[in-house]
Amino acid sequence: MMEERFFDYENYIQKRLKEIDDLDERKYAKELLLSSLGEVFAWTEEKYKALEQRIKDELDNPWKNFNVYMTVIERENYDPINNFWYPVCEEDLKNNEKGQEYETIYLKTDNAGCREFLSQGTIVGIDEKTGQNISFQIRKSMRYEERMKTLYGVFVSNHISWQTVHMGHLERFFDLIPMEEISTDSKITFQWGSWEKYVGQNQIPLWNIQKIMVQSQEFRRPCLDEVIYEHIYYLGNERTEEDGYLVEVDENIISIRYEKNKVLLKTEKESLENVFIYRLHQGNRGNSYGYQYPVLSNDRKDNLAVRYLQQTGNFIQTPMELHRKIEELSGNYHITLLEYEITDHIEGNPIEGDMNGYIGTQVFEKDKRNILLFKFRKEEMAKEDYWYEAQIRYILSQLQMEFLEYRCIGVMV
Repeated sequence: MMEERFFDYENYIQKRLKEIDDLDERKYAKELLLSSLGEVFAWTEEKYKALEQRIKDELDNPWKNFNVYMTVIERENYDPINNFWYPVCEEDLKNNEKGQEYETIYLKTDNAGCREFLSQGTIVGIDEKTGQNISFQIRKSMRYEERMKTLYGVFVSNHISWQTVHMGHLERFFDLIPMEEISTDSKITFQWGSWEKYVGQNQIPLWNIQKIMVQSQEFRRPCLDEVIYEHIYYLGNERTEEDGYLVEVDENIISIRYEKNKVLLKTEKESLENVFIYRLHQGNRGNSYGYQYPVLSNDRKDNLAVRYLQQTGNFIQTPMELHRKIEELSGNYHITLLEYEITDHIEGNPIEGDMNGYIGTQVFEKDKRNILLFKFRKEEMAKEDYWYEAQIRYILSQLQMEFLEYRCIGVMV
């Protein structure tokens, strides 16, 4: 592969001029090469950069406006004036509004630890008022998965290609359900045991999606050829080109058209209710106190090859192409693919790409597909960096959507 290197022609010319002993000739050569030829070099480089940028603009990345970012904060540190981060579930901000769960915790450990904690089944808490021992059932927080199902449906209805959302934070939230009646003002002290250093209480997940309820601000306009109505919704002056917008509506949408500061919906309904706009913020993440957890996202490393392949749709699945895809999806982690093979059995501890399980596309009855086995180098990570395996599972989840003829499985060696 050819590697393009920057050529510093000005320093090169200066260096070679020192080889001319005659000062008059050196002066003349300097004027000729730097003043005349130097301007030609500068003009050529400028034109090449403009051409490269034009090609990048024409090969636009279709999902660059729809990246989903997630992080975790302490509930008390939530900053309502931060224009990038919003709670995944609004009810997380309200301590007194609980469903069946008494409390939701965040478990700061790897995937094996999460499975072990869940398999434990229950945790014991002591009512400080009565001294009574109360058992709490441990369940995964399904409300976040429901939010992801809703988001997936919005992507589909807006005809935007779905890219796997990184679930590394959300899958570490667990609900504690009391197995007997407790009073609403009870204060429970949990007996965490060996889990105490891993448990995070009063923590909530945030993402970059703002949900806005809108109303049509212009009189509906019927189309002339069919009984179809066009509804106009304004997005506001604060709209930026880098942000993505999705429309959620109860009725079937025939088409969606975006203009400078508004969105136009065509439906067969004369009037629409409960229309929501999802704004996916992509710019500055702000700087709020307590926002210190790592950000996990499905943002991809951008390069010209990625844009070209996405535009043409010709994906040649070569070893080099698979390495490029994994590098593209690896985020801030250094993930090395050692090799891959097509097989019908697995050795070692398999890692599955299951972050899209809620959309139902990966379910096959009596699945007999061959396995596309990826072997990753096991890196030495810090103990507190428990998202490394989750990053590999995210990569496998996205690859699984592109290789439906195989089961994408990974192992670390």
